Formats: sequence, structure tokens, C-alpha cells
Amino acid sequence: MKGKIEPDSLIKHSLNIRVLNKMRISDIQDKAKNVITAFLATNLLSFRSIAAAEANASSANPVIEQIKSTFHLVFIVIIILAVVVLFFIGRIIYRNTIGKKLQTTLIEDYRKAAEALKKEGRYVSAAVIFENRLKDIESAASLYEKGNDFRKAAEMYNLLGMNEKSREMYLKDNNPDAAAQSFSIDGDFENAAKIYDQAGEKLDAGIALEKAGRRLAASRAYREAGEYKRASELLEEEGMTKEAVEMFGLYLIGKEIDSTNINDFYTYASKLEKSGKRENAANVLALIDRFNPTYLDVRERLHTLTSFQGDNISLEGKTTLRGIIKGSKIEPKHCLKLWLQILKTLQNAYKADRELGLISPENIIIDSNNNMSLLQSIPSSAYTSPEKLKGIELQPSADVYSLGIILYEMLTGSLDGLGYQRVTDINPELPDWLDEMIIKCIKKVKEDRYQSIEEILEDIKLLSKSKKQD
Repeated sequence: MKGKIEPDSLIKHSLNIRVLNKMRISDIQDKAKNVITAFLATNLLSFRSIAAAEANASSANPVIEQIKSTFHLVFIVIIILAVVVLFFIGRIIYRNTIGKKLQTTLIEDYRKAAEALKKEGRYVSAAVIFENRLKDIESAASLYEKGNDFRKAAEMYNLLGMNEKSREMYLKDNNPDAAAQSFSIDGDFENAAKIYDQAGEKLDAGIALEKAGRRLAASRAYREAGEYKRASELLEEEGMTKEAVEMFGLYLIGKEIDSTNINDFYTYASKLEKSGKRENAANVLALIDRFNPTYLDVRERLHTLTSFQGDNISLEGKTTLRGIIKGSKIEPKHCLKLWLQILKTLQNAYKADRELGLISPENIIIDSNNNMSLLQSIPSSAYTSPEKLKGIELQPSADVYSLGIILYEMLTGSLDGLGYQRVTDINPELPDWLDEMIIKCIKKVKEDRYQSIEEILEDIKLLSKSKKQD
């Protein structure tokens, strides 16, 4: 063949050679079969004639006849074996001479075709020939990479044990999972975690970091993935009790107690108590008690946690707001005046660094001169903000929630309708603006409430003034 030969033509030519090779082998096999068949047929006839003649001659001697028959049979078997051996020897000789030469020619043709494709910039097509025909994995890997078939390149580099190069290809193929898994297989969990983190797969990053022994980093990854419970467990293992409790509180946010998670709430209460947050623990136990008062030792623990005084203030000559309410509603004008006094008392208490989340009718003390003071004992859970029950760090909005509940109770005489009845439904004579204020105070989401006492006071001023003008 002269001149330039196209790669596709070279491949077709190679295939034709392979077909010719098979035809030659087939022809040789057929000829060998025909020779053996003719030989056996001729010799069998001859042996039969000889045997018949000898049988007639020695019919009088059966022993001699038997010996001759055995000899003839052995002789035939030897001949057949010899022919078979010669056939296979010929086949071996053919393979090592003509067949080998044909195979060499075929491989050379594939190589020429692959090199031609490579020169034309058809790297992937060339890589296919190197991979499947020439079994040259290294060349195939390089060509797949040049042809931007990074997935195949990664597979080839994997076969070569070039893991670093393989991971590079997976990343170029936008397949971080495969790259990270490759690191994990090598036991390099830290680099696996980096890839997962860069890909935004925080949960997988946390798992890899935990396997790498980096529990604090794993905890952060779990938190970002929303796996607060596991994050809390790792923090506790690291001795970070306070942080672990806060994390467990995040895990329970938005959850209502049921039979599937009641033990989580019980565990949370135990963690809170262990960390010194007895009042928070009591609030969580109170939630459990409402759902199932017979659950484990909830009643006993709740009694223990709530049976102490926060302040040693003498109540002689004084009463609590609870004593004023006594299960009956207060006249609206007097109620609002009393509530304003509570607000201003709480304002002053904040200046003395009063602890948040301790507002309830039992903790508000009023003397004979209508002077007001505040106790710091654990309030009933009915007056406790949702975030306090979850152990989340409190803001003044937590007390706003308690104040809204107290105002509702003073105006209606009970908490029976709280959450589904407005105060104007119970007492139609009450102004709408007061109703709207209560609703804003007791929003479940803290960001939706008044954020401070100052905001409430300003709103009262504006709303009451607007009502008077109407």
C-alpha cells in the first residue's frame, strides 16, 4: 500500500486480516479431519480383510484368534493417537509462525490507526484502540485526558494505581463524590472531608472528619448539615458540656413531644440539670409530664427541681399577683394600670441584671402600698417562652411572652382559651388594640414579638392615644 492510509481503512484492513487468519485455521482443521477420516477408513477396511483371512486360517485355534484381535485394536488406537498428536503439533507450529506473524501485523495495523487518529486530534477514538485493542492502559489514560473524557481517564488511572491523578480527573469531571470516595479508600478521610465540604455536602464531610478523629470539626459540619443531635454527642465527648446542651436544644426546636421522641426530651432535661440549668430542666420535665405523667421518674424529678425558693423575701404584709387574680378577671382599666406597673418594675430589674425567663404571677410581689418586687424562682411552664423550654439563650423577648400570658389571664380570669380565643371573644368590651398587643406578645416565634419593654410601652402610648382620638 502506497501513499497515505486513513485510520478507518487501517482498522478495516486489520479486521480483514483477522478474518483471513480464522479462515486459514479453519481450512487446515478441515483438511486434517478429512485426512484422519480417510486414513481410518482405509486402515479399518484393510484390518478387517486381514482379520477375516486370519480368522479363516486359525478358526481351529480360538486363543490365537483372540490375541490377534487384541493386537489389531491396540494398533488402531496407537495410529489414531499419533495422528491426533501430529495435528496439534502442526497447529502449535502454525500459531508460532504464520499465526504469530499475522497477529503481529494486526497489532501493528491497530497501532498505526491509533497514531493516525492521535495526529488528527481524535484523542478519544485513539484512546479506545489503545484501551481495547492494544491493552495499553497508560496511553489510553493520557489520550482520554487530552480528549476531555475525564471520567474514562479517571478509570484508566485507577487501573494504573495512580490514585492522585484519578482524583484530579474526577474533580475535572465535576464528580466530587468519586474523588472523595477515592480518598476514603486510601484512608485519607481529612482530604475526603475537604472535597465534601467544598461541594457543600456537609453531612458526608462530618462523617469523614469523624473517621479522621477530628470530632470538633465533625461537630461543626454536622451542625451545618442540620444533624444537631450527633453534633451534640460529639461535643459532649469532647467535654464541652454547655455547648453540647445548647446543640441538643437546637435539635428539639420545633418538635412536639410524642411517643417517638419523648426519650429525647427526657435526655435533654437530664443534660440541662447536669449543666446546672435546673429551671430549664424543670420546664422540659413539665412538658413531658403534660404528655405522659407516668413516664419514668418525671414526676419525682420535677418535684425535686421545683421545691426550692429562689429568693428569701418575706411575704408578710405582701401578696403575689396570683393572690390578686384568684381565678377571676380584673376590670380592664385597673388591669392595664397594674400591667404597666409590672412593665416598669421589670425595666428597673433589668438594670440590676435580673435573670431573664422568670416572670409569672407567683413571682410578682405587691405590698400594701402597691409597691412591686420580683422573685427569681422557677415559674410554671405555662408562662415560659418556647425558646426557654428548648434551652436556647434568652433575649428580653422571652419575658415579653410571659407578660402577654399574664395580661391575658388578668383580663379573662384563666388560661383556658389561650391560643384559640381572643380576649375580645371572652370580653367584647375590651379594646381591639389591647387584643392585638397580647397576640403580638405571645407569638411562638421570638422575632415576631415585641423585642423589649420599651417597644411595648411606646405601642401602648400610640395605640391608646389613637383610640382616644377616634
